[in-house]
Amino acid sequence: MRKTLFCLLTTVAAAHFSAQISLTASAGTTIGTYTTLKAAFDAINGGVHQGAVTINVTANTTESASAVLNASAAGNSNYTSVLIKPATGVNATITSADPVATIKFNGADNVTIEGSNNGTTTRNLTISSSYVAATGTTPVVLWVASTTTDGAENITVRNTNFAGSTASGTIGTIIVSGSTLGAAEFPNNNFSAINNTFVRAQNGIFAVGNATNTDTGWIIRNNVVGSTVAADKLLFRGIAVQNAKNFEVSGNTVTGVALPASSTNTSQGILLGAAVTNGTVFKNRISDIKQPNTAGYGAVGLYINSNVAASNLLIYNNIINDIAGTGYALGGGLADNGNGIVIGNGGGFKLYYNTVVMDTNQTNAGRPSALNVLSTVTAAGAIDLRNNIFVNKQTQTGDRYTIYSGAANTVFSNINYNDYFSAGTNLAFIGSARATLADLQAGFGGNVNSVNISPVFASATDFHLAASGNAALDNKGTFVADVTVDADGNTRNATTPDLGSYEFTNVVLAVQDVKAKTQLNYYPNPVVDFINISSDARIRNVEVYGMAGQLMISENVNTEKASVDMRKVPAGVYIVKVNGERESQSLKVIKK
Repeated sequence: MRKTLFCLLTTVAAAHFSAQISLTASAGTTIGTYTTLKAAFDAINGGVHQGAVTINVTANTTESASAVLNASAAGNSNYTSVLIKPATGVNATITSADPVATIKFNGADNVTIEGSNNGTTTRNLTISSSYVAATGTTPVVLWVASTTTDGAENITVRNTNFAGSTASGTIGTIIVSGSTLGAAEFPNNNFSAINNTFVRAQNGIFAVGNATNTDTGWIIRNNVVGSTVAADKLLFRGIAVQNAKNFEVSGNTVTGVALPASSTNTSQGILLGAAVTNGTVFKNRISDIKQPNTAGYGAVGLYINSNVAASNLLIYNNIINDIAGTGYALGGGLADNGNGIVIGNGGGFKLYYNTVVMDTNQTNAGRPSALNVLSTVTAAGAIDLRNNIFVNKQTQTGDRYTIYSGAANTVFSNINYNDYFSAGTNLAFIGSARATLADLQAGFGGNVNSVNISPVFASATDFHLAASGNAALDNKGTFVADVTVDADGNTRNATTPDLGSYEFTNVVLAVQDVKAKTQLNYYPNPVVDFINISSDARIRNVEVYGMAGQLMISENVNTEKASVDMRKVPAGVYIVKVNGERESQSLKVIKK
């Protein structure tokens, strides 16, 4: 009897030890172990595990077929929430060769995939597909799908790596849609994708809602979409949002979207399409979006193509560069050239404080531009365009512009306080090429306070304005109530903000090079901890800036002496700006 009992316990222990999925639930059968995620989902769908369910992935799983989680109350299922995560300290992969999907939420609600194994932002879970399909078909890595009777709501995916089989062989790493790969029958409200990575698929995130009752509450934030590694690039598009309202696309890095040379599609970093309303798109970093087809097709960093005349989209603090189509000299449309931002339809667009730099040559002569407004934009006052930097540094033959408009100038409700600079012959195009700022002002109207200045950036890939060499751009913006911080989170000047995505302070000379009216002393320099500053006049406040112009420290003083804690910043060279009652002085300080 003892021997039999020992063998039974050993068998049960071995089963738990070898299982890749460990499950707990607050109702029904409260504990379970499975070898695949699919088996765990099947048990939940059958009502075995109920209430709040937590699924710990304890080792790699290879799914025999799609792991499908149905809606609660569909059939026998009765769960309130499902959490899927790697067990503490575990790095795990869930993969499948299924031709449809690795994981599908089939009208399921209140599901979270948490990829961190320690409660932080580490990415310790990978979900992938190994099935290679023909271009244009499934599979999907994660499919968030409505059914014909219900939407999949309150789905959160964070801190997880998603990977397709190949760039052409997987249609999307995440698709949010209907029961087929198209518009949702019912809204999939409150979908969130935060701090994930996406590689090797035609699309990174493609979210398309219900065309009539548009989906609400989508958040796509702080993801890394695409890759600089050739084998991991995306084929067609980084992020797409269609038929959605009250949404946010922010802080994403979209890089490495490259179509094959035979493709006639347009490469896109981020697409806002169909019925999109009341959305914010900000602080996204978009680069390396290419279309190499020698027949002449296009690439777009940010494509705004709403079909709503009053979309109310706020688009700000985005940084876009390295966008290149092949080029077509006779046209300036979407499918012809590389463009940083394209506005293709609709209206109600506010574009503030964006930095767009066209710095990669096209193969053919054409009409590439930092901003392209298509002729299909017709609504009066559709675009409010202020405080942006538009630069075209391309050197290929042919036309190249900072702004190109096939639409009439009446589509701009406000166009002013922008910096337009091109290395080419012409600055802009509307009706005809515009060589100078005065020509641009005559064609587009407005722009009384716009400038034609070549910005000095921190580097070829860092588009902070450098702390020196930008005196002509300092404080050239205008206050807009919708945007109070820059892309680094620094407060915008409430009176005279800077153009582009980043606030900066221009520094001409260190204090020892200038004879100031106010006597200023400071020590030590280099500094390890505190720098002490004294003046013969009252010091209002002291600001410390990095050499790229970003504000690092700001301290109010209101006395003749200040002691600034430089331990708050890493070793390096900084500009310390001392703002007094009569003047401001800047010191160059080395922090050890």
